[in-house]
Amino acid sequence: MLPPGPREPAALQTVEWILRPTALLRRAQARYGEPFTIRTAWSDAPMVLVSDPAEIKRVYAASPDMLQGGESAAFLEPFTGPSSILVLHGEEHLRRRRQVLPPFHGDALRRWSATMAEIAHAELDTWEPGRPLRARERMQRLTLEVIQRVVFGSRDEELRDALRRALDMTNSTPKLVGMSLTGPTKAFMRAVAQIDELLLARIAEARRRQGFAVRNAFGGLDSPVDPQGRASSAVTCILDLLAAAEPSDRVLRDQLVTLLAAGHETTATALAWALERLARHPEALARCRDDDAYVDATAKEVLRVRPVLSITSRRVLQPWTVGGYTLPPGVYVSPCLYLAHRRPELWPDPTGFRPERFLDGAPEPYSWVPFGGGTRRCLGAAFASLELREVLRAVASRFALRPDRAAGERMRRRSVTLAPARGAVVIPNPLA
Repeated sequence: MLPPGPREPAALQTVEWILRPTALLRRAQARYGEPFTIRTAWSDAPMVLVSDPAEIKRVYAASPDMLQGGESAAFLEPFTGPSSILVLHGEEHLRRRRQVLPPFHGDALRRWSATMAEIAHAELDTWEPGRPLRARERMQRLTLEVIQRVVFGSRDEELRDALRRALDMTNSTPKLVGMSLTGPTKAFMRAVAQIDELLLARIAEARRRQGFAVRNAFGGLDSPVDPQGRASSAVTCILDLLAAAEPSDRVLRDQLVTLLAAGHETTATALAWALERLARHPEALARCRDDDAYVDATAKEVLRVRPVLSITSRRVLQPWTVGGYTLPPGVYVSPCLYLAHRRPELWPDPTGFRPERFLDGAPEPYSWVPFGGGTRRCLGAAFASLELREVLRAVASRFALRPDRAAGERMRRRSVTLAPARGAVVIPNPLA
């Protein structure tokens, strides 16, 4: 027997999972306690949700013969492809992860700070004083350019537009509900086919560059791109690095589309939430102007109070005990990031926006998990955190923000992220 949970049909739970995801989670927790079970069309089996740090630690530390990652993201396969690190599991997942990880850490990561700041200020140059803007759309444009420079060494407007055409279909609530219940539409698959055509052409170009000496993880380079965003003749981009190691064009395509989509959509949503929150907490934005520690604390608090992902699921392979229940193989056990970040015994005033709480030391282990954990922790976590900080510094140095209305924006599912329902509308005013 599974833990109790909402009794509505899976189709109705799916609609609420998209329209009012956090209300569904709060209501289920309040009525049934933990663990509780939900059923949606996003998953091929029931999901048992937990938010206690001890249970989250158990899930993330479980051996792969007990709990398996990857299959919970199978609904992404029509877009990401079967070789994406998001849907792979076991040794193959770890191998692909090791291929992609180096450029997002250490010295290679730090070299992107100036590029991130440059792109952020170029975006801020377009902001019109006193005119409302939808921060999520602006941040999508910004973060997509950043990840394109990492992957290709330069911007690529044709591919950018193709990616956004496909992803924007999943940002439409009616289309997302429809695809969740009946599968990808023909229009969506045509958009994916166009992305494939463009990516395979880029891969063919990289194959022709195979004579170029590949340096590991940008080693020895002073800057990945020149100030105009063009690739230097000495630059090895991720495409070149992966092309040298991966003989299959289709496998390489899956890795690239995953990096491009996941590498900008989630960070753009986090930045949108940051601007939405800071517009309603101007004292926090002001403090970010001259306190780097507070900038970092603000980024962490945004990810706590408005996590971009709601759950990170693992499929049960062998009976798994939680909360007095024994879960059978085939179902999912799902750490709920949103509820973990709202536990009042761990987070005083859990719904309040208080960046200073992160100045008092590290939170309890597994109580703050915006990037998931274990071997499937987001490989771009350090990169995304750096990008959050650089953009927040740029905004704080040039603008004050105010909201277009007093009430904060609700969380609504856009693609796989929990995004501001109205796109994070803010009104910028230049500093005197």
